Amino acid sequence: MRDNSAAITSTAALLTSAVGAALLFSAWPGINWAIWVTAASISVILSRIAGQKKLEAPLVVLLTWATLLSFGLAVTDKDPIRFFVVISDAMLLGLAVIAVGSESWSALSAKLLAAVPLLAPLRVWQATAFEAADAPGSISSPRARSIIRGTLLSLPIVLILIMLLGSADPVIRWGTDRIAEWLPDWSFPPRLLFFGFLLSITLGANSISSRQIGSRLPSMPALPRTLTIGLTEQRMMLWSTAVVLWLFVVLQISYFIHPPPVAMDSGVTFAEYARRGFGELSFAATIVGAIILILEYARPTDATERDRRMLARLELALLIALELVLVSAFRRVILYEQAYGFTTGRLFPQAYMVGMSLVLIALAIEITRGSISVSFGRRVAEIALGVFTVLVFWNYEAWIVNQNIDRVAQSGKFDWSYADRLSRDAIPTLVSRRTELPPDARAGIEARLACARLPAERRWFEWNQSVHAADRALRSWKRAPCVRTPPPQTPDTSLSTTTRPLDAPANRAASSTQEE
Repeated sequence: MRDNSAAITSTAALLTSAVGAALLFSAWPGINWAIWVTAASISVILSRIAGQKKLEAPLVVLLTWATLLSFGLAVTDKDPIRFFVVISDAMLLGLAVIAVGSESWSALSAKLLAAVPLLAPLRVWQATAFEAADAPGSISSPRARSIIRGTLLSLPIVLILIMLLGSADPVIRWGTDRIAEWLPDWSFPPRLLFFGFLLSITLGANSISSRQIGSRLPSMPALPRTLTIGLTEQRMMLWSTAVVLWLFVVLQISYFIHPPPVAMDSGVTFAEYARRGFGELSFAATIVGAIILILEYARPTDATERDRRMLARLELALLIALELVLVSAFRRVILYEQAYGFTTGRLFPQAYMVGMSLVLIALAIEITRGSISVSFGRRVAEIALGVFTVLVFWNYEAWIVNQNIDRVAQSGKFDWSYADRLSRDAIPTLVSRRTELPPDARAGIEARLACARLPAERRWFEWNQSVHAADRALRSWKRAPCVRTPPPQTPDTSLSTTTRPLDAPANRAASSTQEE
């Protein structure tokens, strides 16, 4: 049975590596990344089944999430998002390898994330070396085993030398070129080396999945309790922070009933305050949340149950205030967007506020249970990954363009210079709704789109939904000749009367949707 398991493990690794070398090497990112991650995940699961081992929930969930996230490269064309998708997939796959044999989520903690970049490759390559050394064991002839071992050891050296010497000798270069012509789809030797790299990863991961029975999670030592803050100091810190935060909350609630007066000597109206401070409020909420964690960590061990309950109530009161502060910050961003337009620089803080609000709820759950457990760090990582996954699959740039075009009916202005800085994700919406724009904005958008390059022809495995939609949109209308100097944009002055300082001239223009 072991021979069958080894055969399945090796065959799955070879096929997965061949797929990766064929589709990923020197290719545009697209559906090819999702195909390879899916193949790698299935390969690990098949190896686990072939080895007659139990499929644990953490392993399946981590591989499934990595597979789901990998399809983001086939959906979006934004470079930062694509980079973080690859990094997230690598972390999830590495964590899955480390978590093989773990039967419950309670065994996993956020500390493992720091160990993944080093521990996962180390274990995978150790397992690959073991499989390579163990492979000739099924051959009965000692001479045949020696030949196979010698081949496995010599082949990488020969390939590396050919690659290095081929650049210095025309005869060797001619030979490698003839081989490349014989195998036109396989650049020799770089693609072959890439295949070897993928094989060293997939074979090791499959071997661990097939052979490992129990959990081999690294022992992560608990942080030494080197800091202790007395009960009196903790009460003073919590009470003072709670008073300040709740005073701010009460003031924000009162502003719904009666508008506040203009700040003394500031020269600005409350309309300007409404669009300020959401960054500061989010940062303040983060700081106070961190203070609560530090106080929990530094709590004296001799604290009585009564003291702990009292401090827990203060912390819960603080967390409720922080949630309301985040609501106020979120509302300020909404007011800011309604007045000045929608941008990614205003959307991302909102995403952070949503994630931070969920983290504070998770922290409140931990406090009600009596202490901060290792599960809290894992929940924070899950929340962050969940918010990121939503941003990957949501075409928020098209949503931003739609919202800004909808504002045209009220403001009569559209910041086409900002829209021009968006990625291909926004092009189909700009093309389909350009006729709804004011004449100057429409002229600017059409001038920029006329100069936009059509996406290069892609192979089937490089398919990307965003690139395909942008190409189809640009070809759907007759573009004018490219003009590199589009008409100037008229400043947006529609909001000047509501956001200018009281002592400013009446014709002072408000800023447009361009990010500040």
